[in-house]
Amino acid sequence: MIKAVVTSAILVVLTACGPNPRRGAGVPRMMSIARPLEVYHQLGFMAGPPDFPGVASLATMAGPRDSTYVLFALSLPASALRFQRDADGFIGEYRVVISFLRDSVVIKRVEHRENVRVGSFAETGRTEESIIFQDVIALTPGKYNVQVQANDGFSSRGFRGRDTLEVPAYDEQRRLAVPIVVYQAEGRAHRGARPDFIVNARNTVPYGAEVPRIYLELYHARGGQEVHLRILNERNEPVWQQQTTFAAGSDSLRYAIVDVPTGSLPLGRLWLEASTAGASAELIRSPLLITISDQWMVANFDEVLRFVNYIAHPAELDSLRTATETERLSRWDQFWQRRDPLTSTPVNEFREEFFQRVRFATEHFNESGRPGWETDRGEVYIVLGQPDQVADRFIGREVGTEANAVEWIYENAAGGQLQLLFVDRAGFGRFELSTQSEHAFRAAANRLKPRAPLPTAPPG
Repeated sequence: MIKAVVTSAILVVLTACGPNPRRGAGVPRMMSIARPLEVYHQLGFMAGPPDFPGVASLATMAGPRDSTYVLFALSLPASALRFQRDADGFIGEYRVVISFLRDSVVIKRVEHRENVRVGSFAETGRTEESIIFQDVIALTPGKYNVQVQANDGFSSRGFRGRDTLEVPAYDEQRRLAVPIVVYQAEGRAHRGARPDFIVNARNTVPYGAEVPRIYLELYHARGGQEVHLRILNERNEPVWQQQTTFAAGSDSLRYAIVDVPTGSLPLGRLWLEASTAGASAELIRSPLLITISDQWMVANFDEVLRFVNYIAHPAELDSLRTATETERLSRWDQFWQRRDPLTSTPVNEFREEFFQRVRFATEHFNESGRPGWETDRGEVYIVLGQPDQVADRFIGREVGTEANAVEWIYENAAGGQLQLLFVDRAGFGRFELSTQSEHAFRAAANRLKPRAPLPTAPPG
């Protein structure tokens, strides 16, 4: 992780990248994140369109004297920006404008224009989170309308977001700040200190990877006080909880930084809850998402196994399916480590491209109520990637009428050139592999699957 401080903002550029699938004629261009953006909208985040999939969030904490700090964070993939080559590699640029209004009157407006530099062309196409912008704005407590505009500096891409924000006065009645999900954080010494954080703007953690780190503040706390932390699933059932003592800091501002064990957290949408005890008890919630990829969001592990089945050896699939909760994370990690082409990089390029293919197939190959990844074309795309050639075919029809078949050609598939024919036999837009193509594809897919993993030695 490379951290560059830019005035009042923090710009974080994460290195390493996985390749995008090759683009061949006749297959639609790869779009940006689809399903996650819908989820972020549902949870109250500001989120951009597919070609500029930024996600923005707002949090508050006590500020100097009678003011409150508003912490704004924006998460972007590098692929949202158009980069230009320069002497040091490639440079991108983006602009962020944040306005706080009351009764249509702008109370405060901040504007930033930032540069992003990367060393290789591959890094410009990264589709996972790679840029984090953040700023801290001091406001008088009250209710505001917030307008956010973020734009690419070298194209027309961008998004506008609107939200309402209640900026609380942190006093004896409101002592607990909203939990903030962070990548890095240092505790503040007093209310006037600017936060030294790198914020997780999307409140999102990859399954089996980083430990969610939570930063919390408690005000007017005399001596060490406890706050009860819980994480609940969508059925409102606790999946993790602990008592946290706020001992660091002073009576006017105490803080805690808590790492949540990932082994206790399921996939999907969760809620992080902090509460105090006593006569003036407070309870505050914020969303927390556990995903398998920036490209895809699922509700449970069983759904993951359905499309991992396309690339897994049967023994691997059985191992994942029968794993206990405590074993699942380690087996999931082993599954992808076997396929990592560049173990020296922090990103598993195979894993990232796999989920890009799943997302692309889902968006472009839907048929008669079946999600795109479950169709024949979706499965082939996920396993083999972008075809080198695509052509319409007319079986029993004259050229010029509507095509009822499509041919994909892979020049360098496992085993040599591969020609696959998808036929719409019933005329309802359901393209299925011909019998001969089915056999050829299965043979190629099996060649790509790894050999069975070595059995795990019994304990003791």
